[in-house]
Amino acid sequence: MQAQPFVLIIEDHPLYKQALVSLMRMSFPEVNIAGGGSVDDAVAFLSTQKTAVLRKSVVMLDLGLPGLSGLELVDRINAEYPDVQMVVVSGSDDALRVGACLGAGVSAFVSKTTPPDLIVELIGRALRGHLTEQQWLSAEGPRSLDGLQRVHLTSRQLEVLGLICQGMTNKQIADKLNIIEATAKAHVSAIFKELGVVSRTQALLAAQRLGLREQ
Repeated sequence: MQAQPFVLIIEDHPLYKQALVSLMRMSFPEVNIAGGGSVDDAVAFLSTQKTAVLRKSVVMLDLGLPGLSGLELVDRINAEYPDVQMVVVSGSDDALRVGACLGAGVSAFVSKTTPPDLIVELIGRALRGHLTEQQWLSAEGPRSLDGLQRVHLTSRQLEVLGLICQGMTNKQIADKLNIIEATAKAHVSAIFKELGVVSRTQALLAAQRLGLREQ
C-alpha cells in the first residue's frame, strides 16, 4: 500500500494549531494531517517518513517555537529532510523575517492573517507539486518578492547569533564553541553583514525580529 503524503503542522499555540489541522483535514481528506507543538514533535514525525513521501508533502511551522527557533528548525529540516516542502506561518510580516525564511529555502511564507481559502490553495499546489516558485501570502493576498532582500544564515551563524543574544563576547563565543577567537570574530562580522547591522545591540534586535529567543 502506497504511503499517504502528509501535511505536518508544527505550532505551539493550541487553538491556532487545531484550527489549521481542522482546515487541512476538511480540505484534503486524502492526505495524512498531523500536528505537533515542538521541534521534537517535528523531528520524531519526519524520521518515520520515506523519501518518496517527503517529496509530495508539506511541513507548516511557526517561527516562535519553544527551544529551537522556527528558523533553526527550518535549517535542521533542510539538512536532514531536504525533499520536504516547508511553509512558514507567522504572526509578523516583517520584511527581515520573510527574507530570512525565503533565504533559508522555505517554499512559502504565510501571514496568520491570510484568508483560509488562500492558504488552502497554496497547500494544494504544494501537494500537487505545482509550487515551483517561492510565495509570500499576507492578509491582502500574494505579495511581490521584487526588492525583497533574502537573508541566509548558516547553522553555525544561527548558533553564534544565539550566543550574541546571550550577551557573549567573541572570546566567550570561541570558548563555548571550541574555536579560536578570530573565527568567532569572523562569524560575528558575517552575521552583521548579512543582517545589515553594525553592533551587537542591533544584531539582538534583528534576532528578535527573526523570532530567535535568548536561551
